[in-house]
Amino acid sequence: MKSTGKIIYEVRMKKGLSQEELAEMAKVNLRTIQRIENDLTEPRETTINLIFGVLEIDQNELKPRIEESNFGDLVPKLIDVVFIILLNVTIAAIIIYLTVYDNANIYSRTGNFFLCILIPYFIVSLTRNSTSPMRLIKFGTGFILAIIFALFQLKIAAAVFSGLIPFSLMALSILFYGNSIQLRR
Repeated sequence: MKSTGKIIYEVRMKKGLSQEELAEMAKVNLRTIQRIENDLTEPRETTINLIFGVLEIDQNELKPRIEESNFGDLVPKLIDVVFIILLNVTIAAIIIYLTVYDNANIYSRTGNFFLCILIPYFIVSLTRNSTSPMRLIKFGTGFILAIIFALFQLKIAAAVFSGLIPFSLMALSILFYGNSIQLRR
């Protein structure tokens, strides 16, 4: 699970080459060799080919070791998934609490109305480069969960008149059509 830079460093040391010698033989900048060995940059394929040619490293033998080291990318992705799940469950819980529980009154429903506008608007402003379906899947699941809860646990009339279904649908439409909303910068 060594990085490309560490492998290049080890092979270079075994061959008794300095960084300057390797850079000169591979026709690569010395600073590039230093950055690669210190894992400050991921080298381009042409650079790797030049260095591997000088060091006589077989790329086919090396690829599985490099690919195994990419498990470090898994942790940030897992954190993102957990965060998105928690965000959506929290959104669903807040919407349900503000609209259908016994203590829900006109003020909490008004607050829910504004949250169903502001939360999606904020998400759209932060995810401008995301596609509409992807944004809807990632961040609209909480609103969809609230609608599903309303359909299975409440009477349809109660879910509609409490604002849960209309406000959630409004939030979903803002998430989906958000790229067409003109935001001033």
